Amino acid sequence: MPVGARFGRTTLLGAVEWRASRPDFGGFSGLALDGADGLVALTDKAHWARARLIRDADGALTGIAGLEMGRLNGPDGADLMGKDTDSEALSRAPDGTWIIGFERRPRIGRFATLRAPEEPLPALPGAEDLPLNGAFESVVALPDGRIAALAEADEGGAYPGWLLDGEAIARFALVKDGWFAPTDMAMGPDGTWVYLLERRFTLIGGFAARLRRFALADLRAGARLTPETLAVFDDAPLAENHEGLATARDAAGRTLLYILSDDNFRLAQRTLLVQVRVEE
Repeated sequence: MPVGARFGRTTLLGAVEWRASRPDFGGFSGLALDGADGLVALTDKAHWARARLIRDADGALTGIAGLEMGRLNGPDGADLMGKDTDSEALSRAPDGTWIIGFERRPRIGRFATLRAPEEPLPALPGAEDLPLNGAFESVVALPDGRIAALAEADEGGAYPGWLLDGEAIARFALVKDGWFAPTDMAMGPDGTWVYLLERRFTLIGGFAARLRRFALADLRAGARLTPETLAVFDDAPLAENHEGLATARDAAGRTLLYILSDDNFRLAQRTLLVQVRVEE
């Protein structure tokens, strides 16, 4: 990997291909960091994975250690099954609970722990009309307790978004820019920016990923967001089917972004974890 290379307004610090020889490993669509070096990833088949980041003395990602996996439970405490299993987005709320977005049966659930039963949140108006593979890839828990969700399918040149504030629900939109579609959101460590991961796929160019951000203050009812672009990864070896995004802060207080790819449980694709630093 071209460690130290600049990609737009980011610098590549590390990249690791993550592997495990078990049938439930792969298909990662959600990502969160837990504590100083904990990693939590979510598959699109309702499995979660915990591991530990390995970093060098400068904080650059060099490896991933350990692996624990489990399955999400439905409201009745039984394993999620069938159409309820398409888990695509993972975010940690300020109270420590996990917020998870689902796509095939569009909804957002709250989990007290990864082993706890799902607590369904209020239904989002219009979500039932989204395409089968175009619902909630991007969900983020905000510092003030609200939850923001973005659909992957655009409507008239914009991606529809929902803001949940308790029982109150408002709408916003992400203006479409090119062929990229949103696959994840994450709150920045400074509480000012919301970071956005987007994916593009074409038969000729294959996969590409784009990192953008918008101000948290702009995320309100009726907003039409036009984020600023930070970086694009459209060439080997970093271009992949990136779907998970998490943020952190380095020892100097600078923002770090981690992006994780979904291998779709295919041998021809990789589970790639990439660490970049945002250059202000």
